[in-house]
Amino acid sequence: MNRLRSWLLPVATLVAGLLIGWLVAVALQDPTASDEYRAVQIRAEDAEARAGEYQRARDVYAQRAGDLAEREAEIAAREQAVTAEEQRIAVSTIGVGIWTVGVDVEPGTYRTDEPVAARCYWGIYRSGTNGSDIEANDNVEGGFPTVTLSEGQDFENRGCPDFVKQ
Repeated sequence: MNRLRSWLLPVATLVAGLLIGWLVAVALQDPTASDEYRAVQIRAEDAEARAGEYQRARDVYAQRAGDLAEREAEIAAREQAVTAEEQRIAVSTIGVGIWTVGVDVEPGTYRTDEPVAARCYWGIYRSGTNGSDIEANDNVEGGFPTVTLSEGQDFENRGCPDFVKQ
């Protein structure tokens, strides 16, 4: 029994040492060397790459949105300029009909915007005379007729192209 005791203590010490050594080895093992760690690291890198792509896409979208807003502002400004020009042309264009200078149309010199293709008539009358006081008129058969209108006159365009203020 003495002999058993003499072996028991060294064997128990050896087993305890091996157990402690194994526990220390497990505790000191580098977790970054494991397959699980590498798999998690790959997924994290993929997620970072996707996040970078997402951020770049957001940056491109923001740039394009800014470009679009700038272009919309340019178009709005051009539309405003075109509208103003159309209004100016409308005010300075005399179509077919009878117009009172200073009320319906501005005083000034007007010329047809197209050559006269067929016979037409224009007349300038003193306002308020219902066309009975003719100051100037013409039956035109071609060319670009030009008239100068002043306040206190009526202007009649019968079949001529539009007269445009010069």
